[in-house]
Amino acid sequence: MRSPTSLTMLGAALAAVAVTALTVQTATGSQASTPTCQASQLHGKRLDSNGAAGTILSSVTLRNSGTACTLKGYPSLRIEGAHGLLPTHVQHGGLAVLKAKPKLVKIAHNGKASVLISYGDVPVGSETTCPAGKALRLRPPKATGWLTIKVATSACGHGTLDESPVLAGVHSSR
Repeated sequence: MRSPTSLTMLGAALAAVAVTALTVQTATGSQASTPTCQASQLHGKRLDSNGAAGTILSSVTLRNSGTACTLKGYPSLRIEGAHGLLPTHVQHGGLAVLKAKPKLVKIAHNGKASVLISYGDVPVGSETTCPAGKALRLRPPKATGWLTIKVATSACGHGTLDESPVLAGVHSSR
């Protein structure tokens, strides 16, 4: 049987361990609490575009004008035509260059991230032409709001776009 003194010491030791664990958890949590990037703090721009064999690959760069934030996953995309939104079907992956695994991307103030987007520009099935888009609407993963990026498209297959997840830094389509 243990004495009252050893039980008190054991209780104090367990309490110290619990406090230490909570302190470590809080410190770790505060480092990992960078907010999700919102559309209002990002500015999108087409970096470049490259085409071959009926497939167009474009690179879109997102610059953060706000405080540091994070993105992980695939953005939502819509094609905007001259008179409103066009039918758009988005697929994750596709070309080998688009098949990256989604990773947490931290974007510092004025830092950049990229999304690669491809589409076929040859009519499919009963299509005789492919609708002309003048811009892409992009909603960052897990965010609210959309940003508009001037990118001319002619996505066939009823507006089918293949995309990469958000990638850290600037990635060219070349």
